[in-house]
Amino acid sequence: MTRKLFVTTALPYANAAFHIGHMMEYIQADIWVRFQRMLHHEVNFVCADDAHGAPIMIAAEKAGHTPQQFVVQIAAGRRQYFDGFHIGFDNWHSTDGAENHALVKDIYRALRKNDLISTRTIEQFFDPVKNMFLPDRYIKGECPKCASPDQYGDNCEVCGAVYAPTDLKNPFSALSGAKPVLKTSEHYFFKLSDPPCVQFLENWTQDGKLQSEVANKVKEWFVKGDDGQGNSTGGLADWDISRDAPYFGIEIPDAAGKYFYVWLDAPVGYLASLKNLLDRRGTNFDTYLADPQLEQVHFIGKDIVTFHTLFWPAILHFSGRKVPDHIFVHGFITVGGDKMSKSRG
Repeated sequence: MTRKLFVTTALPYANAAFHIGHMMEYIQADIWVRFQRMLHHEVNFVCADDAHGAPIMIAAEKAGHTPQQFVVQIAAGRRQYFDGFHIGFDNWHSTDGAENHALVKDIYRALRKNDLISTRTIEQFFDPVKNMFLPDRYIKGECPKCASPDQYGDNCEVCGAVYAPTDLKNPFSALSGAKPVLKTSEHYFFKLSDPPCVQFLENWTQDGKLQSEVANKVKEWFVKGDDGQGNSTGGLADWDISRDAPYFGIEIPDAAGKYFYVWLDAPVGYLASLKNLLDRRGTNFDTYLADPQLEQVHFIGKDIVTFHTLFWPAILHFSGRKVPDHIFVHGFITVGGDKMSKSRG
């Protein structure tokens, strides 16, 4: 039987050229895609630049460009790497494309209709020197779970823990080095802790869509316990999906000055790139995705497992969309035992 495959790699962040980690993943996926085509299966292999977020806004400002100009310049340098390594993407798009803006808002409205969006006032780190709320990746400190130093404000690269920036120990601003101060702001949340959401994810993550090692790791995130003082620990927490202006991204409908967190709109870029390709071919996007024979396949690195095994399938399922059929996860390229990291130079 001929397989029908929709295949993606992780979206590279559009603030620098490709590095060896990107090319490793693209080559892995390209080999797999070529093999499927040699077996006469039908494949649409797409990706896009992850174009939003405060880091791009900050980098563009330093370069004296608008964020849009900055992203276009980065994207212009991609072709030589695809050609040089013979990577055969069918389409390369941008999360700042019109398709992504429309799809993200449609998904959000569907989640809101299903009562999976809530708002609440939170305390958030603010850089008193730069006079702005700090994105998660611009707050560093010690992991609250394993105490590893120099970890980002959203997840630990050592133990894989996911947490709020305010959970970090000894936090500091990666922009100015200043100790951040807490300020309040109203934020929007996806109710990941909602019982139907938890039940869906417990089933989805353990039914063969993930490698066994990944499935075993993910299972740990559902386990609830207590800290010995009567406080519950563990389990899934609601996901903060909004950021305050100034921010380069997609504005939340009916919420002036609030933008979708880049990690909400980035994976939707997979669908946006596919839609951009199918529209140009004259193929109906919704009909294509509705085909029960279609398999949705993602190749990613292990540092973004949480986003692809919890948030991504949940927002797809509860907005009435197709969920991934396979997520293939690879490890890091390391130097001296540490992850090779663009953001760490």
